[in-house]
Amino acid sequence: MFLNARSYNWPECLSSNSVCVCPKTCFDVALYTADMLLCCRKADAMKFLASVFFLLSGLYSLSGQTFSPLPGPVLEKEVAFGQANECYIFFDNPSGDSLQLRWRLISESKPPEWIIDLCDYGLCYTGIPPSGTMNPVFDTIQPYLKLIVQPGDTPGAAWLWFNVFEKDNPDNSLDVYFSLHTPGTSTTASPQNGSFRAFPNPASEVLFFENNTSASERLMLVNASGNKYWEQILAPGERQSIDIHTFPTGVYFWVYSGQTRPILIQR
Repeated sequence: MFLNARSYNWPECLSSNSVCVCPKTCFDVALYTADMLLCCRKADAMKFLASVFFLLSGLYSLSGQTFSPLPGPVLEKEVAFGQANECYIFFDNPSGDSLQLRWRLISESKPPEWIIDLCDYGLCYTGIPPSGTMNPVFDTIQPYLKLIVQPGDTPGAAWLWFNVFEKDNPDNSLDVYFSLHTPGTSTTASPQNGSFRAFPNPASEVLFFENNTSASERLMLVNASGNKYWEQILAPGERQSIDIHTFPTGVYFWVYSGQTRPILIQR
């Protein structure tokens, strides 16, 4: 570890049998060596080591802090009619260091009759606000996002996309998704009238589109940055398959008739 250096007569100091008294500018020495420790007073040497340790530990915490979603980035769950269904995504903190997470809602698609409230590790909300901050955690405690989903007697499917990140280090972030559906309903994020379908969702190798309307329709598949990956006009009743095994993993959107629906590609 290199600092601004000054010239000290270390050999002369080391030749003495007495313990040398360090100058006040001891910490200006260019290179941390055993010679410097011998020449510094014990107290100054301990202070120096503590400073080095504090700096290194701080650098580690900035670069090495990670967390991961449990059971995974996508929670697929069937929600029961007439109940308040609790749907959790936890966040594992394997380092055991202190961790405080924030989150923001990126996208939400659900039947209008459904009631969905959100709780995080700290607060519960009525509905889902645009963003929030969780309480800090320590050791092996796992913060979480929890949705309380009340579909009533309305069949359908919901898709919610959140970005979760470390409060003081927003580059340490990940995306998580809730893919929810009632019994007998596909988890595709299709409109309720069933005019178009995209499945499976999430997808990994092949993605299917169906046009169940009486008119031809142009469909597009774009990524989160708006880059177009596929476009085609589907005739009434036509089903089209797309080989997506070379597409990068992530969230995509299929666009039709002025509507946009999310699709997750994962492997």
